[in-house]
Amino acid sequence: MLKTMMQLAKMQFNQYNIYKSNFYLFTLNRIVEVIVYIFVWQAIYSQTGNAGGFTLSQMVTYYILAIAFSSIATWGINETMAHSIRTGQINKELLNPLTYFQYYFGMNLGELAFAVVIGIATFIICAIFWELALPVSFLNFILCIFIIILGIPITFFIQMIVGTIGFYTNSIWGMQIFRKAVIQIFSGIVAPISLFPLWFQELSKFLPFKELIYTPINIWLGQVDYSEILFVIIKQIIWGAVLYIIAKKFFNHAIKNITTNGG
Repeated sequence: MLKTMMQLAKMQFNQYNIYKSNFYLFTLNRIVEVIVYIFVWQAIYSQTGNAGGFTLSQMVTYYILAIAFSSIATWGINETMAHSIRTGQINKELLNPLTYFQYYFGMNLGELAFAVVIGIATFIICAIFWELALPVSFLNFILCIFIIILGIPITFFIQMIVGTIGFYTNSIWGMQIFRKAVIQIFSGIVAPISLFPLWFQELSKFLPFKELIYTPINIWLGQVDYSEILFVIIKQIIWGAVLYIIAKKFFNHAIKNITTNGG
Protein backbone atom coordinates (compact mmCIF):
# COMPACT_ATOMS: atom_id res chain seq x y z
CA MET A 1 0.00 0.00 0.00
CA LEU A 2 2.67 2.49 1.07
CA LYS A 3 4.82 1.63 -1.94
CA THR A 4 1.87 2.28 -4.29
CA MET A 5 1.14 5.62 -2.62
CA MET A 6 4.78 6.63 -3.03
CA GLN A 7 4.61 5.72 -6.72
CA LEU A 8 1.51 7.92 -7.08
CA ALA A 9 3.34 10.74 -5.30
CA LYS A 10 6.33 10.36 -7.62
CA MET A 11 4.05 10.39 -10.69
CA GLN A 12 2.29 13.57 -9.53
CA PHE A 13 5.61 15.25 -8.74
CA ASN A 14 6.97 14.37 -12.18
CA GLN A 15 3.88 15.86 -13.82
CA TYR A 16 4.73 19.22 -12.28
CA ASN A 17 8.42 18.80 -12.95
CA ILE A 18 8.14 17.84 -16.65
CA TYR A 19 8.46 21.48 -17.64
CA LYS A 20 11.24 23.29 -15.78
CA SER A 21 9.38 26.52 -16.47
CA ASN A 22 6.84 25.41 -13.81
CA PHE A 23 9.57 25.49 -11.17
CA TYR A 24 10.92 28.87 -12.27
CA LEU A 25 7.52 30.54 -12.61
CA PHE A 26 6.16 29.23 -9.29
CA THR A 27 9.35 30.30 -7.51
CA LEU A 28 9.29 33.72 -9.16
CA ASN A 29 5.67 34.15 -8.13
CA ARG A 30 6.55 33.39 -4.50
CA ILE A 31 9.49 35.81 -4.55
CA VAL A 32 7.31 38.60 -5.95
CA GLU A 33 4.81 37.98 -3.13
CA VAL A 34 7.62 38.22 -0.58
CA ILE A 35 8.90 41.48 -2.09
CA VAL A 36 5.47 43.09 -2.02
CA TYR A 37 4.84 42.09 1.61
CA ILE A 38 8.29 43.22 2.75
CA PHE A 39 8.02 46.61 1.03
CA VAL A 40 4.63 47.18 2.64
CA TRP A 41 5.89 46.29 6.11
CA GLN A 42 9.07 48.34 5.74
CA ALA A 43 6.85 51.33 5.03
CA ILE A 44 4.70 50.54 8.08
CA TYR A 45 7.71 50.11 10.36
CA SER A 46 9.20 53.39 9.16
CA GLN A 47 6.09 55.07 10.58
CA THR A 48 5.35 52.94 13.67
CA GLY A 49 8.58 51.15 14.56
CA ASN A 50 6.71 48.06 15.77
CA ALA A 51 3.76 45.84 14.88
CA GLY A 52 2.22 42.89 16.68
CA GLY A 53 5.28 42.33 18.85
CA PHE A 54 7.53 41.58 15.86
CA THR A 55 10.75 43.45 15.09
CA LEU A 56 11.29 44.34 11.42
CA SER A 57 13.82 41.51 11.07
CA GLN A 58 11.31 39.06 12.55
CA MET A 59 8.53 40.35 10.29
CA VAL A 60 10.72 39.93 7.21
CA THR A 61 11.54 36.39 8.34
CA TYR A 62 7.85 35.77 9.08
CA TYR A 63 6.73 36.62 5.55
CA ILE A 64 9.54 34.78 3.82
CA LEU A 65 8.64 31.66 5.81
CA ALA A 66 4.89 32.24 5.38
CA ILE A 67 5.19 32.44 1.60
CA ALA A 68 7.64 29.52 1.51
CA PHE A 69 5.19 27.38 3.55
CA SER A 70 2.02 28.70 1.90
CA SER A 71 1.96 26.19 -0.97
CA ILE A 72 2.03 23.30 1.51
CA ALA A 73 -1.07 24.73 3.18
CA THR A 74 -3.05 25.79 0.10
CA TRP A 75 -2.14 23.48 -2.79
CA GLY A 76 -4.23 20.38 -3.24
CA ILE A 77 -6.06 17.85 -5.37
CA ASN A 78 -9.52 19.47 -5.35
CA GLU A 79 -9.63 20.20 -9.07
CA THR A 80 -8.19 16.80 -9.99
CA MET A 81 -10.81 15.08 -7.86
CA ALA A 82 -13.67 17.19 -9.25
CA HIS A 83 -12.51 16.54 -12.83
CA SER A 84 -12.45 12.81 -12.09
CA ILE A 85 -16.05 12.97 -10.86
CA ARG A 86 -17.25 14.98 -13.89
CA THR A 87 -15.61 12.69 -16.46
CA GLY A 88 -16.52 9.42 -14.77
CA GLN A 89 -12.86 8.53 -14.12
CA ILE A 90 -13.88 8.00 -10.51
CA ASN A 91 -15.40 4.64 -11.49
CA LYS A 92 -11.92 3.30 -12.23
CA GLU A 93 -10.40 4.97 -9.17
CA LEU A 94 -12.92 3.28 -6.89
CA LEU A 95 -11.75 -0.10 -8.23
CA ASN A 96 -8.11 0.57 -7.33
CA PRO A 97 -6.42 -1.69 -4.72
CA LEU A 98 -6.03 1.49 -2.67
CA THR A 99 -9.02 3.15 -1.08
CA TYR A 100 -10.16 6.40 -2.67
CA PHE A 101 -8.66 8.40 0.21
CA GLN A 102 -5.34 6.54 0.01
CA TYR A 103 -5.20 7.07 -3.75
CA TYR A 104 -5.64 10.83 -3.47
CA PHE A 105 -3.41 11.11 -0.43
CA GLY A 106 -0.62 9.64 -2.57
CA MET A 107 -1.39 12.19 -5.29
CA ASN A 108 -1.44 14.93 -2.67
CA LEU A 109 2.01 13.94 -1.38
CA GLY A 110 3.37 14.47 -4.89
CA GLU A 111 1.93 17.99 -5.00
CA LEU A 112 3.34 18.73 -1.56
CA ALA A 113 6.79 17.44 -2.57
CA PHE A 114 6.85 19.94 -5.43
CA ALA A 115 5.56 22.65 -3.07
CA VAL A 116 8.43 21.88 -0.68
CA VAL A 117 10.97 22.26 -3.51
CA ILE A 118 9.44 25.64 -4.42
CA GLY A 119 9.45 26.68 -0.76
CA ILE A 120 13.10 25.77 -0.24
CA ALA A 121 14.15 27.61 -3.41
CA THR A 122 12.14 30.68 -2.33
CA PHE A 123 13.72 30.64 1.13
CA ILE A 124 17.28 30.29 -0.18
CA ILE A 125 16.92 33.07 -2.76
CA CYS A 126 15.29 35.43 -0.25
CA ALA A 127 17.99 34.64 2.34
CA ILE A 128 20.57 35.99 -0.11
CA PHE A 129 18.90 39.42 -0.25
CA TRP A 130 17.46 39.81 3.27
CA GLU A 131 18.89 39.12 6.70
CA LEU A 132 16.73 36.44 8.28
CA ALA A 133 16.19 35.51 11.91
CA LEU A 134 17.45 31.94 12.27
CA PRO A 135 15.59 29.43 14.49
CA VAL A 136 16.31 30.17 18.15
CA SER A 137 17.46 26.57 18.56
CA PHE A 138 17.75 23.31 16.62
CA LEU A 139 14.88 21.91 18.72
CA ASN A 140 12.66 24.82 17.67
CA PHE A 141 13.52 24.13 14.03
CA ILE A 142 12.56 20.44 14.40
CA LEU A 143 9.32 21.33 16.21
CA CYS A 144 8.47 23.89 13.50
CA ILE A 145 8.80 21.25 10.77
CA PHE A 146 6.96 18.66 12.88
CA ILE A 147 3.96 20.96 13.38
CA ILE A 148 3.83 21.65 9.64
CA ILE A 149 3.86 17.91 8.91
CA LEU A 150 1.00 17.38 11.38
CA GLY A 151 -0.99 19.93 9.39
CA ILE A 152 -0.81 17.91 6.16
CA PRO A 153 -3.68 15.50 7.05
CA ILE A 154 -5.80 18.48 8.12
CA THR A 155 -5.43 20.26 4.78
CA PHE A 156 -5.91 16.97 2.92
CA PHE A 157 -9.22 16.09 4.60
CA ILE A 158 -10.47 19.64 3.98
CA GLN A 159 -9.59 19.13 0.31
CA MET A 160 -11.51 15.85 0.26
CA ILE A 161 -14.56 17.58 1.70
CA VAL A 162 -14.37 20.34 -0.91
CA GLY A 163 -13.65 17.85 -3.70
CA THR A 164 -16.66 15.73 -2.76
CA ILE A 165 -18.87 18.73 -3.47
CA GLY A 166 -18.09 17.88 -7.11
CA PHE A 167 -20.75 15.16 -6.82
CA TYR A 168 -23.39 17.85 -6.40
CA THR A 169 -22.24 20.64 -8.71
CA ASN A 170 -20.61 21.07 -12.12
CA SER A 171 -17.80 23.20 -10.70
CA ILE A 172 -16.10 23.51 -7.32
CA TRP A 173 -14.21 26.63 -8.38
CA GLY A 174 -16.09 28.82 -5.91
CA MET A 175 -15.49 26.45 -2.99
CA GLN A 176 -11.86 26.10 -4.02
CA ILE A 177 -11.40 29.89 -3.84
CA PHE A 178 -13.26 29.97 -0.51
CA ARG A 179 -11.05 27.20 0.93
CA LYS A 180 -7.86 29.02 -0.03
CA ALA A 181 -9.16 32.35 1.28
CA VAL A 182 -10.09 30.87 4.68
CA ILE A 183 -6.70 29.17 5.01
CA GLN A 184 -4.78 32.29 3.94
CA ILE A 185 -6.59 34.49 6.46
CA PHE A 186 -6.87 32.16 9.45
CA SER A 187 -3.41 30.57 9.05
CA GLY A 188 -1.64 33.92 9.15
CA ILE A 189 -0.45 34.10 5.54
CA VAL A 190 -2.16 37.44 4.89
CA ALA A 191 -1.02 38.89 8.24
CA PRO A 192 0.16 37.55 11.60
CA ILE A 193 -2.78 36.52 13.80
CA SER A 194 -1.56 38.88 16.55
CA LEU A 195 -2.44 41.86 14.33
CA PHE A 196 -6.12 40.90 14.09
CA PRO A 197 -8.86 41.94 16.59
CA LEU A 198 -9.06 39.99 19.84
CA TRP A 199 -12.27 38.20 18.84
CA PHE A 200 -10.51 36.91 15.71
CA GLN A 201 -7.51 35.75 17.74
CA GLU A 202 -9.81 33.89 20.14
CA LEU A 203 -11.67 32.25 17.25
CA SER A 204 -8.41 31.17 15.63
CA LYS A 205 -7.46 29.29 18.81
CA PHE A 206 -10.27 26.80 18.20
CA LEU A 207 -9.85 26.42 14.42
CA PRO A 208 -7.14 24.20 12.88
CA PHE A 209 -5.68 26.78 10.49
CA LYS A 210 -3.47 28.77 12.86
CA GLU A 211 -1.15 25.78 13.25
CA LEU A 212 -0.54 25.56 9.49
CA ILE A 213 1.58 28.72 9.22
CA TYR A 214 1.41 31.14 12.17
CA THR A 215 2.29 28.75 14.99
CA PRO A 216 5.21 26.99 13.23
CA ILE A 217 6.78 30.33 12.35
CA ASN A 218 6.38 31.58 15.91
CA ILE A 219 8.04 28.38 17.14
CA TRP A 220 10.90 29.16 14.71
CA LEU A 221 11.16 32.66 16.19
CA GLY A 222 11.00 31.36 19.77
CA GLN A 223 7.70 33.04 20.60
CA VAL A 224 5.87 29.87 21.67
CA ASP A 225 6.53 28.19 25.04
CA TYR A 226 7.36 24.49 24.94
CA SER A 227 4.41 23.85 27.27
CA GLU A 228 2.06 25.26 24.62
CA ILE A 229 3.47 23.05 21.87
CA LEU A 230 2.03 19.90 23.48
CA PHE A 231 -1.43 21.52 23.37
CA VAL A 232 -0.84 22.41 19.71
CA ILE A 233 0.03 18.79 18.87
CA ILE A 234 -3.04 17.44 20.68
CA LYS A 235 -5.25 20.02 18.95
CA GLN A 236 -3.94 19.04 15.51
CA ILE A 237 -4.47 15.32 16.17
CA ILE A 238 -8.06 15.96 17.32
CA TRP A 239 -8.83 18.17 14.30
CA GLY A 240 -7.26 15.61 11.97
CA ALA A 241 -9.52 12.88 13.40
CA VAL A 242 -12.64 15.08 13.27
CA LEU A 243 -12.03 16.18 9.68
CA TYR A 244 -11.33 12.59 8.64
CA ILE A 245 -14.69 11.45 10.04
CA ILE A 246 -16.52 14.35 8.35
CA ALA A 247 -14.75 13.78 5.01
CA LYS A 248 -15.37 10.02 5.12
CA LYS A 249 -19.04 10.30 6.01
CA PHE A 250 -19.64 13.03 3.42
CA PHE A 251 -17.90 11.00 0.71
CA ASN A 252 -19.75 7.78 1.60
CA HIS A 253 -23.06 9.66 1.57
CA ALA A 254 -22.26 11.12 -1.87
CA ILE A 255 -21.26 7.74 -3.28
CA LYS A 256 -24.38 6.09 -1.87
CA ASN A 257 -26.67 8.72 -3.38
CA ILE A 258 -25.00 8.55 -6.80
CA THR A 259 -25.23 4.73 -6.81
CA THR A 260 -28.85 4.77 -5.65
CA ASN A 261 -29.84 7.23 -8.37
CA GLY A 262 -27.98 5.29 -11.06
CA GLY A 263 -25.38 8.02 -11.63
